Amino acid sequence: MRKKIFYNLFIILILIVFNSPSKKSLNHNVAIAYGLDNRYTFPTIVSMTSILENRFVHTNYIFYLLVDKKSFKDSNKYLLKNLENKYQKCKVNIIEISDDIIKHANTKRYPLSAYYRLLLSEIIPDLNRIIYLDGDTLIYRDLTEMFNLKMGNNVMLGFVDNSYSKAKKFGIKTYKYIVSGVLLINLKAIREENIFSKFLEFINKNQARLSQEDQTVINIVLHKRINFLPPKYGMWNFANKNAVLYHNKYKNPKLRIKAYKKREILKAYYSPSILHFVKGKPWKYRAKRTRNRFRIDWWKYAKMTDVYRNNSLWNRKMSQY
Repeated sequence: MRKKIFYNLFIILILIVFNSPSKKSLNHNVAIAYGLDNRYTFPTIVSMTSILENRFVHTNYIFYLLVDKKSFKDSNKYLLKNLENKYQKCKVNIIEISDDIIKHANTKRYPLSAYYRLLLSEIIPDLNRIIYLDGDTLIYRDLTEMFNLKMGNNVMLGFVDNSYSKAKKFGIKTYKYIVSGVLLINLKAIREENIFSKFLEFINKNQARLSQEDQTVINIVLHKRINFLPPKYGMWNFANKNAVLYHNKYKNPKLRIKAYKKREILKAYYSPSILHFVKGKPWKYRAKRTRNRFRIDWWKYAKMTDVYRNNSLWNRKMSQY
């Protein structure tokens, strides 16, 4: 009886070893970009901290932080670069962007930094792919698996947005519409197919119609070359599971179209890899007064930062919000 049990265990171990992805087949140098202004410095530090606290031992994170050349403060650059001293296998590159690169961008709703993700193929020419994150994200797990996802013929992958009807005013009928706050981007394809010039052309022609700024640009210009990330990458901070399922139905039950299977999206909601705070920013709620599990998690990582531990610096940062 014991021999049979040991034999079965041995077979299971063999199957696990041979069916699991080889470490050699994965790229453990994970490139991640953020676009930010001075006000988003601290949320971005919290997001980066959550990445570095949850990384695998063998993962190297290379961050590319896109900031405004004229207005971004040196003191904030110092705080961001200091993460290199705090964590191993962490490289922080701060890239200054000139305003004239995107001259006709609509910045009524979002700052110019929202458009920086469109520039990545041009300002980082030596990378073939990159993960882009907004600063209002929280990362629960290592992102090596996400970085190595197969993209097929797609240029960008993102979490589902049910605002697909916004494409109709541009004459496009599609049910694939993605959120630009969490993206996996094929930079090589953008360069080879000169897609960046198409981004600029579209912005120049439609600046008054960009209701979602960069997100509109991505979904319209790339409407045939985008697809959905697994829902665990980019899950929103929904209030409850009913809100999750409603979002997954594209706001139109007659269509009976769902981006994800019910079980898949609920699993992602209860155990996300990347959480995107679309439904209310956690730093607007005091740590001791919130009972929301996602906000509690955000404050957990906020308290790990040097900014939080420096009371005077913390007070100055939080006075911006």
